[in-house]
Amino acid sequence: MLNIAICDDEKEVCAYMEDVLMKIGQAFCQEISIEIFYSGERLCKSLYKGIYYDMIFLDIDLKTMNGIEIGEFIRETIANQSTHIVYISGKDSYAMELFDIRPLNFLIKPLKYEKIQKVFRTALKLIHHNNDLIFEYQKGHCFYRIPLYNILYFESIGKKVRIVMKDGVEEYYSKLSIIQNQIKGAIFIPIHKSYLVNYDHIIEAQYDKVRISNNVVLPISQRNRKAVRQKLLQIRQSEVNNNA
Repeated sequence: MLNIAICDDEKEVCAYMEDVLMKIGQAFCQEISIEIFYSGERLCKSLYKGIYYDMIFLDIDLKTMNGIEIGEFIRETIANQSTHIVYISGKDSYAMELFDIRPLNFLIKPLKYEKIQKVFRTALKLIHHNNDLIFEYQKGHCFYRIPLYNILYFESIGKKVRIVMKDGVEEYYSKLSIIQNQIKGAIFIPIHKSYLVNYDHIIEAQYDKVRISNNVVLPISQRNRKAVRQKLLQIRQSEVNNNA
C-alpha cells in the first residue's frame, strides 16, 4: 500500500491529481491510498499525529502556510527525511528556497498526466528500494511507517504489540511471529516469547538478560538463551570479519 497526500487549495487540481494517480496506480498494479488536504495546516496536523505518507504532492503557493514552510516542517520539525515531496506551482522561480527541503521533483501547472506518471515511477523505485529499512503497520484505517533503526524492540502484550522506539511508544493489534516475517532482512533477535530486540540497540548482554540503549533491562527466557548466545556470537564474528 502506497500512501499519498495531495495538498492544494484548488479543489479542481486535487480532483484531477487524485483521478490521475488512481489511474497510474492501476497501470503499475500498485495499491494506493490518497488523502486530500485543502490547507497546509490540516496536512501538518495529520503529519504531527504520526500519519506517514510515502509521497506528498504539495502546492507551493498555499495561503497562510505555504509549501516551503510545510516542507521545512516535514524535514526539520518532525525530522521526516524519507517522505518524497513533489512540489506543484504555477511558476518555476523557487529553486534556491527548495534546496534544503530536497524535493523529489517540481511540477508546473497546468499539470500533465505524463509528467505525473514519470514522477510516480521514480518515487516507486526509491520507495521499493528503501522498503527493507522501513517497518509498516496498520492501526485502524491509517498506515504508519517507521525506520527500523528507530525501533528498540517489540513487546507482545496480550493481543497487542508495543513498538518501543527511541522517541516514543506505539501499540497496535498483531503478533511477534507476524512481525518477524515482516522484518526478515533486519537483525532483530527473539530473546523471549514477549520480546523481539533490535541488535543495534543492545548495549549489554548477559546470560539471562540484555540492556537496551534506553537503559531498559529485558529478560532472556531460559528456552532462548542458547540460541541468543549463538546469534550474538555469530553477529560479532561477522562484524570482526568485515572490519578485518
